Amino acid sequence: MDAARLATDSNGQVSVAPSALADRPGVPRILILPPGDLSPSFDPLDGDLARSLVTDITLTLCKSHLYEVIAPFTARRLAGSPASLTSVPADYLVRIDLISHTSSLPCSLLSIEVVATRSGECIYRNEVELRSGMLLDIHYGLCSIVVDRICGQIGREEVLQFRRTGAASAYVHYLIAMKRSDRADLVSLLHAQKSLVRSVQLSPDYVPALSELARTKTLEWLERGTPDRALLSEAKHLAERAHLYEPTDSASLREIGHAALYLHDPGAALANYEAAQAFAPNHADLLADQADVLTHLSRHEEAEATISRALSLNPLAPDDYYWIAGAVSFFRGQYQEALSRLTTMGSPGLALRLMAACAAMNSEMEAAASYRERALARDPFFSVDKWTSLYPEPSQTDTAHYLHALRLAGFPQSSS
Repeated sequence: MDAARLATDSNGQVSVAPSALADRPGVPRILILPPGDLSPSFDPLDGDLARSLVTDITLTLCKSHLYEVIAPFTARRLAGSPASLTSVPADYLVRIDLISHTSSLPCSLLSIEVVATRSGECIYRNEVELRSGMLLDIHYGLCSIVVDRICGQIGREEVLQFRRTGAASAYVHYLIAMKRSDRADLVSLLHAQKSLVRSVQLSPDYVPALSELARTKTLEWLERGTPDRALLSEAKHLAERAHLYEPTDSASLREIGHAALYLHDPGAALANYEAAQAFAPNHADLLADQADVLTHLSRHEEAEATISRALSLNPLAPDDYYWIAGAVSFFRGQYQEALSRLTTMGSPGLALRLMAACAAMNSEMEAAASYRERALARDPFFSVDKWTSLYPEPSQTDTAHYLHALRLAGFPQSSS
């Protein structure tokens, strides 16, 4: 899909390649840039809250059927590298920066600027105070700005599906837990859980925190690699609770599906992901998870189309996208493509096993041995039998394919 290519001149103004919009369909694409690096004069907590607030606003706007939104992970990377803006197409650019308050009041300001990239015209500019007690109001206000200035007649009710609880402190705890970089290992997962638990304690019907807490429980189970599925059952219960409070919340449906996958029910997982997608058709993370489920159901061509769509909405994607994409390529027999995708990951972690399997199937035995040793250093008790007992089984053909690749890469059959 062609769209406006963003560039900035020496004065920071947006310019657009003249041919970029020639064949653009009628669905506008929005890029919301969070604050980049801040000077030491700013309170670091203000920076974290502002970035998490922008992420949450972006995810809320993903619920609309009427426009596309570039995923927050890519937006955060672009905020740190303005020169890369030329690589990501968008029709509207929303810049959100943190600036110092000019008065003596002890708070920072969020500067909001909306630019139509076709013309380079700024169609909205404003400043709002960043106060923890006002975060919910700021959330609603910024979403309304984007809707009113970009989407014309879209009603707030169709876009702002966020459940208002009136407990701003619960929202603060939720935002603190939302930094994706804090999900790389078990310690950081447990740290995020503490904030989410506090959020739920303060507001028991707070749907976003319940859904995110469910996700951390499933990720914790994956990190621990234990046959005990109590964490998965807990995750499913939390997500179902969130769904009862807000039946149209895509995040809770996504987490029901996420837990169901590892509870060995891929059919239920896919059904919940498809239901979630009806409420958030342009949510890149949701599409990536759906591709994972399609892989487990051996629907590999659909999985490839879905993960490609996810990557188009999150072109500077986090590691888990490339892990899923690598698995899709592996089961399609595209081992070199799988390795190219997997080696894009900054911290492969559990994906090292798949990397070893791909290298072995590609007759790169030295690389396979290296990946295998790194994988076993991370999880010394891993074996082919352990994988078979823990993870959802695709078709017998796909299972045999992967287990053969693990053995070819030199993984032990059993841990005994």
